[in-house]
Amino acid sequence: MKFTSALSALALAAGLAACGPQTAAPEPGASVTETEAAEMPSVTQEPVPIEKADEASAWELTDFTPATNEIYCSFRAVNADSEPGPLLFMTEIAGVPAPAAVGLEGEPVALKEVSKTDTEGTSTWLYANEARGLMVQLEVTEVGDGFEYKSYEGTIQVTQPESGTAVPFTGTCGV
Repeated sequence: MKFTSALSALALAAGLAACGPQTAAPEPGASVTETEAAEMPSVTQEPVPIEKADEASAWELTDFTPATNEIYCSFRAVNADSEPGPLLFMTEIAGVPAPAAVGLEGEPVALKEVSKTDTEGTSTWLYANEARGLMVQLEVTEVGDGFEYKSYEGTIQVTQPESGTAVPFTGTCGV
């Protein structure tokens, strides 16, 4: 039995040596090809402050592509036909309170929950991004529910550093 174990160990070592790394680790400062960059995992970074905070258009909410597919709440703009339109706001499944994001100029901006208050059927949700001095307010009304979700409608708008346009939305929270 010892002979078989020794042969197995030698065969394993030879196999591992033959399967060495196909590509060497890149040197610091080395350029990366477009293909290599596409294969690298992306890292979510804290957003950089907007340079022109005094321009109101910089604070208008826009459609964006979320950095995750682990979405719990997703609220979309209501278009002229009252159908769900572009994504305006989302929260992730993980975390208490769950991280959120909105789109500014088409880019996702990370938000943290500040508060949620209820008053006679309507909730006010406040989210902030301290790095940008940004505050987003949602006026939310529950309009239905299902087995593991709730449907909402309401408005969302940037309230700080300047007040943006309130945008009507519809959406759900749940799995």
